[in-house]
Amino acid sequence: MLGLVAAGCGGGGSSAPVASPMAGSVQTKSIAAQSNGTTYPLYIYLPPGSVAFRANLPTVYLLDGESRFQTLVDIVEASHAQVMIVAIGNEAMRARDYVPANSCTPGGGGQAAFLQFIRTELVPFVEATFASDPRRRILLGHSHGGSFVLYALFNEAPASRLFIAYLASDSSIDCMNATVFAWESAYAAANSALPVRLHVSYSANVGGNVALVDQIRLRGYTGLTMVAQIYGGGHTGMIPAAFADALTFALA
Repeated sequence: MLGLVAAGCGGGGSSAPVASPMAGSVQTKSIAAQSNGTTYPLYIYLPPGSVAFRANLPTVYLLDGESRFQTLVDIVEASHAQVMIVAIGNEAMRARDYVPANSCTPGGGGQAAFLQFIRTELVPFVEATFASDPRRRILLGHSHGGSFVLYALFNEAPASRLFIAYLASDSSIDCMNATVFAWESAYAAANSALPVRLHVSYSANVGGNVALVDQIRLRGYTGLTMVAQIYGGGHTGMIPAAFADALTFALA
């Protein structure tokens, strides 16, 4: 059974996101994953409006929940974007959960179990608890989180794809180039269509991201809408602008 613990609004503890006055509201919960035995805090932003109104809205599933939640909430509030945000916490496990074995961080290899958790445990819980549109799920991640977005993109069967938009911000694929390119090659060998919206942004990790974008373009996947953008500000400084553009692109 899922381990679910409801908490108060806004998150708590020194590592949790700090809520500021907003039009929408924030709830915190936690979920104990069967796939890997890890408990994940969830930071959930609900836009203003009735439950019936929110039932037709997209949901952004955001990685690195403690660090990135408030940034995305600020973007959504400032732009009045009508979306729900589900930010997945427990960043201490990101080097295991988001990436395969790689040259930058130890302990990788948990990405398959983490994707299974999102598919079979997290998304069903969220959609049973909060009104949202299951046809309009969006996945957003930065750095190792961006690499996980690409893993999910190329490791889901088209007939059972979980997300409609994949937003990969300065992915750390230079740490695992051969593996990421193998994901894409295996997908291309089995599929000619990739009917999703894909936003690839980069600043510090330019090489692998640019090469991957070029390879994807050469495939000529049917149904794919892709934008690749470079940003100033460095690996962390690029985040607000990249997230804002990526969200606008996903919702277009």
